[in-house]
Amino acid sequence: MNLRAALVVCLSIPLATACGGGGAPPQGRRPDDAATLSDISKDYWEEQMRHAPTWATYLGDRSRDGELGRASASEDERHVRALRGFAGRVDLVNRKALDADAQITAEMLAFVLKREIEVHDACQGRLWTVDQLSGPQTTFPELPNAHTVTTAKQGRDLLARYQQIDEYFGDVVAGLREGLSKGLVAPKINVDRVLRQIREMLAQPVAESPFIAPVFLSVEGAAMPKGLGDPWKAQMLAVVEQSVYGGLRAYGEFLEKELLPRARESVGVGALPLGAACYAASIRAETGLDLTPDAVHRLGEAEVERISREMASVVKAAGGGELPAYLEAISKRKDQYLPDSAGLLEYNRELMARAMRALPRAFGRLPKTIIEVKAIEAFREKDAPAAYYYEAPQDGSRPAYYYVNTFRPDTRLLYKMPALAFHEAVPGHHLQIALAAENTGLPTFQREVGLTAFVEGWALYAEGLADELGLYRTADEKLGQLSYEMWRAVRLVVDSGLHAQGWTRQRAIDYLVARTGHRVEEATNEVDRYITWPGQAVAYKIGELEIRKLRNEAQKTLGERFDLRGFHDVLLSHGAVTLATARRLVEAWVAQQK
Repeated sequence: MNLRAALVVCLSIPLATACGGGGAPPQGRRPDDAATLSDISKDYWEEQMRHAPTWATYLGDRSRDGELGRASASEDERHVRALRGFAGRVDLVNRKALDADAQITAEMLAFVLKREIEVHDACQGRLWTVDQLSGPQTTFPELPNAHTVTTAKQGRDLLARYQQIDEYFGDVVAGLREGLSKGLVAPKINVDRVLRQIREMLAQPVAESPFIAPVFLSVEGAAMPKGLGDPWKAQMLAVVEQSVYGGLRAYGEFLEKELLPRARESVGVGALPLGAACYAASIRAETGLDLTPDAVHRLGEAEVERISREMASVVKAAGGGELPAYLEAISKRKDQYLPDSAGLLEYNRELMARAMRALPRAFGRLPKTIIEVKAIEAFREKDAPAAYYYEAPQDGSRPAYYYVNTFRPDTRLLYKMPALAFHEAVPGHHLQIALAAENTGLPTFQREVGLTAFVEGWALYAEGLADELGLYRTADEKLGQLSYEMWRAVRLVVDSGLHAQGWTRQRAIDYLVARTGHRVEEATNEVDRYITWPGQAVAYKIGELEIRKLRNEAQKTLGERFDLRGFHDVLLSHGAVTLATARRLVEAWVAQQK
């Protein structure tokens, strides 16, 4: 999983308009279609940054540092008007008049606009979403990671942002109250998790909180920017106590007293009045395909059976007996665990170095952006997945991060970590996302957003590619790779089961544990993630299967002339495109090779 400004979640957050009504074309002489498309692309991205100014900061754009954004109904309505206006402008562009690259840009812009509008209309997420993974109670404490303070202005801007946090939580509460009046409410498990997060955060002294401690640590002594000092620090402490903790307190009180008593026991989105339409829209948004939940479920069951046979074959070849017994036994072996966080981080650094050495054999273009291993912060590690990728900002002020969950090392099985590192870091997310971000020939939106099935499908494909590059050194590590592929196949079954077939949370946890060998704790976090983000989990396997199919077809057509480096380079040349666009890119490349 990558948290590139939480792309999936961005679909349901209200956007501010970019330029008044947002949809009106620029005045003056009529430009040609290429220039029109360029203008729309820039206007759309400007709107996204106005909508999510903290996202701009994470990307290295410090021009909006004093803004926080709003989650109000008025912003939501204005956002949708803007999106519809942009979509109308894109429809007027004559794509036949564009060159091949611009045609891809037009396709992608039309796709992301349609996706955001459709999910907004079908799901109305502002009215019922309570999110332990990327809700404001977890994203706001991360602000100091990106909003670094090296100048007096940046210090004042961070103070201004903190002053707006209580208002933002007020918007969130107003939306959830409106949802209650319409019979739209979050699952109880989500509310429980978020309540625990809020209580734990409020239990910290303000000076030790993630809002203050890393900021003050970075400006100690000579590092204190001129113009800031003790008065500013005193203001920061007061504002966090009043606005930040006050906003968290008000949100927590609402969740506990008003929402929790009415929260639903059923966990799937299908339990909501709009559930079927929302889930269908979410699948289309994440995969770019018109797949029914039943089709997703059947595909998952078929993949589970296929991968089960392959896992059993690996275990048998290693003399390990029956697969379920072997998975149970390996989870109890002492050599499968490290004693502390430092050991886990160092082990993952070695895995990344192992992969880095092999990359030139499979890629002609490699990213310049540096990636480092980092532990997930304590305030969110209990609810976080095993690991994820965090993109570097455009200004190069910090590297990309491979975040590893080091909470309870006794639950982190080592034989699975190679596949996880190769997925989240290299040759997975870092290679694809950093290459896209560095491709300045693409419009900014195309470098930063795209199809989940491509992003996650590539990373899952990379796990298999790592096997071809000899990166799994033992039968257990190969089994770990297959168990992670199984995990993504299980997601097809579990996600559709939860959201379309009425599965309970416990049934989903049991299914995942039985087929992947995951510890119960990790499986529980995973299932709760699927509950929170309907449809996102199905994108991995669907994207990987299509990428693998494209490669097999190209190899069959070209035979000995097939160039693996060339295939990868063309596939990663235009950002996270739709699967249909990826097919056209590869087919054109194959024709050129012939």
